[in-house]
Formats: sequence, structure tokens, C-alpha cells
Amino acid sequence: MMVIKDIVSIIYPEILLLIALLIAILLSTTKFKDFIWLTTTILMLTGCLYLFKNPVSKPVEILNGMFISDNLSYIFRLLTLIVAILIILGANKYTKGFTHKGEFMILMISSIIGIMFLVSANDLITLFVALEILSLGSVMLAGYSKYDLRSNEASLKYLLNSAAASAIFLFGLSIIYGLSGSTQLDDIRYKLIQLNDLGSLNQNIIVIALILIVGGLAFKLASAPFHMWSPDVYEGAPTPVTAFLSVASKAGGFAITLRLLLIVFGFSFIAWQPLIIILSLLSMLIGNFVALGEVINKASVKRLMAYSSIAQAGYILIGIALNTHESVAASIFYLIVYSIMNLGAFLCIIAFGNEANSDAISDYSGLAKKRPLLAFAFCVCLFNLAGLPIPPAGFIAKFILFKSAFDAGHVGIFLGTIALITTILSVFYYSYIVKLMVVDKPSQAVLNMDSNKESLGPSMELSSAILISVSAIFILSVVSSPILQHTNKLSKTINYTKQIISYKTR
Repeated sequence: MMVIKDIVSIIYPEILLLIALLIAILLSTTKFKDFIWLTTTILMLTGCLYLFKNPVSKPVEILNGMFISDNLSYIFRLLTLIVAILIILGANKYTKGFTHKGEFMILMISSIIGIMFLVSANDLITLFVALEILSLGSVMLAGYSKYDLRSNEASLKYLLNSAAASAIFLFGLSIIYGLSGSTQLDDIRYKLIQLNDLGSLNQNIIVIALILIVGGLAFKLASAPFHMWSPDVYEGAPTPVTAFLSVASKAGGFAITLRLLLIVFGFSFIAWQPLIIILSLLSMLIGNFVALGEVINKASVKRLMAYSSIAQAGYILIGIALNTHESVAASIFYLIVYSIMNLGAFLCIIAFGNEANSDAISDYSGLAKKRPLLAFAFCVCLFNLAGLPIPPAGFIAKFILFKSAFDAGHVGIFLGTIALITTILSVFYYSYIVKLMVVDKPSQAVLNMDSNKESLGPSMELSSAILISVSAIFILSVVSSPILQHTNKLSKTINYTKQIISYKTR
């Protein structure tokens, strides 16, 4: 029987976030509202240090089995907190122009809490409530620049698409509940396996449920063909919100995808593998080809990053589609590296937008001559997203993922070949931005960076966040081996193995 102390020790990071939320609510209408970001950052950093100090040894269920602390939730809780800290640091200067800055932080913290509970959900009700907390917070954040028509459009599109995706997802969950008679993931898995072994499980119903569930998850991952909302939302939303949707929200979506497909529905791999293969292929092809078109048309850099994010989702889905220990571990490792390098790229976009007041690709021309350090940081992030070894973090992640695909048989070879071809396309459009910044003459926006009175100007917090992100990319290049060992260990615990729960509160 667990005592309150044990429960608190497990959900300590979430308790710190709830304290941060209460502080933000109390300070949002006072003259101290400008300190909300600082208290939130300190509490999140405390949560990170606590997780570092207390790694998970055994899977533990608490709160009547609704919350699970295991290796999967541990990695994604830690990643969520790290990403959230950097986003809050990057958003501090950006949000100074907002009338209600305190409310922005309240919504951001609420969304982060949603992700923290989502990645640890062990119950359908907990899972769906956490997903809706994340979705509703994201909708409001996307439209927070209420006097910007693009932001209003982004929020409305995200709301409508999110509502439809949630309904589809919930319909699939209701079918699973009807088949198993339980909302807890462990019980659902065991009962479905038992019915399957007895030959009394209707496979057609399982396929329908999986189509609905995967469709709902694909929306959250912004994978094709459920990606249509992302370019407009990414472009119209405030840039820190775009970074949050592209990294933290996507990481939470992948965590619950791993938990549902590999742990709960691992026995029905043949039924859902074709769905994930289709999502992966379409995401890689559509994401990269359209991103190439965005560069040629010199559209918004945020739209380019939206399609890039779709393509990256396709790469990560390769590991799930193949469902081997090596491919799943490679996908998780790639997601960790992707989160850091993609966030670093968005932090650079925020910095440029703060000073140049623009997100047009053409306006990045000649940035290296005016802001060499910012251009260097952006180049490092873009080269790693392309998979080039400068430094080799992104290259190592892609190499390990593609190698695991080629080692997984005919399907893996096919997916790996498509991934290699589309990666070549990505090298072009990422390198094109680098060429603009380093080789071309400075644009008018770059020349006016120091004299633009409408710009927010440089930010010490944002510069620190960029420095941390770029440093993390270099560090990941050196310490990739121990991280990959940890993801391999995680893959073996979630792939076709029965988790042993040390103790439960029933």
C-alpha cells in the first residue's frame, strides 16, 4: 500500500508545475507579472534536476492505476521539461508586446502540464483529459495575438481540426472500451490478448478502432495526410507557440503513440503496421517536396519549418512501423536529437523576428554579415536537421535510424530508401537558407535591424536559450552512445514484453 509520500515522490515534477501555475495565476494581475517566467523556469529546472537524480528503476502505477512512472514516461517527462524551459526563456522578450503576458504564461504552463500527464497516462480517461488540456491550451496560445488576423485564423483552424481529431480518437477509444470493459491500458492489453487467443476477438472491429485511434494521433503528430492544419497554424501563431507545437506537443504525441501501439496493441502489429507505413511515406514525401516549393517561392520560414516538421515526423514513424528493438530505439533517439535541433532553429527564428520584425525567407539574406553568431547558430541547427555532420548529432541520429531500417527486412529497405532520397531533398532547402545568410548580400530587413524602432531587440534570455540548444547539439554529438544505450534499454521494456508493476493502489 502506497503512502502519500511515495505518490508525491513520483509526481513531484508535476506538483512543481502546478505550483508554478498557481503562482502565475496569483501574479498575473499584479505588478510582479514580469517575474512569472523566472519562477516558472526555476521550478521547471528543479523538476529536471529531480528527474536526473531519481531515474526510474521499476515501473510503478499510482492514483488507482491512472498514472504510470516507467522508462518511457521518464524520458519524455525529462525531455518535455528541458524543451519547456528553453521555450519560456525564448518567449520572454517576445511576449513583452502582449497586453496580457501573465495569461500567456498560464496557458503555456497548463499545456505543459497536459503533456506531462499525457506521457504518463495509463488509463483512457486520464489520457484523453490530458490530451484535451494540451489541445485547448494550444488553441488559445495559437490565437494569442488577437489583433493579428493570421493568429486568429491559426487558432480557428486549429480548434476545428483539433475538435474533429479528438472526436475520431475518442470514438476509437470507446470501441476499445466496449471490447475490453476497462479503461486501464494494462487491463485492456491483457483482455484483448486473451480474447484474441480464444479466437473470440473480431479482427474487423479492431482494425476499425485502430484506424480511428491512429487517425487521431496522426493529427497530433502533424503527419500526412492529417497535416493540413500545420502550415497555416505554424505561420499564424506566435513563434514561441509554433516552437512549442513543433517540439513539445509532437514529443507528447509520439510518447502516447508508442504506449498505445507497441504496449497495448503490440499483439495486433499486422493490423496497424500498414497504417503507420502509409503515414510515414506520405509524411516524408509531402513534407520534403512541399518544403522545397516553399524555399523556391521564398515564403515564410515558419511554413518551411512546418513542412520540415511533417517530414521529420515521417522519419520518426519509420521505427514504429518496423517495430524492432533497434528501430524503436533509433526512433526515440532521433526524436530526442530532433527536439533539440528543431527547437534551436525556432529560437533563432524568434531572435531574427524580434530584431527584423519579419519571417520571410528572403529577409534572412546576408544575416551572417550583421549577426554572425545568430547566423552560425541557425546554420548549425539547419545542418543537423538536414543530417549533415556539422556537428554530427543529426547525422548520427539519421544514420542509426536508417541503418535500423535497412536491417529490418524488405519493408525496412523500402522505407529506408525513400528516407534517403527525401533526405537529399531536405539538404537542398536547408542549405539554401544557409547560403542566403552566409553568401548573399544583406536584405533591407537585415540592414535595418539596429535602427528598426518597431523591433523588440535582442534578449539575454533568448540568447542563453540559443546557446544552450547549440551546445546541446555539440554535446549530443559526443555522448550519443550512452543515450542510445538508454533508448535501447527502453525499447526492450516496451516491445512485446509484459511490464511488471511493482505496486499498485487499487
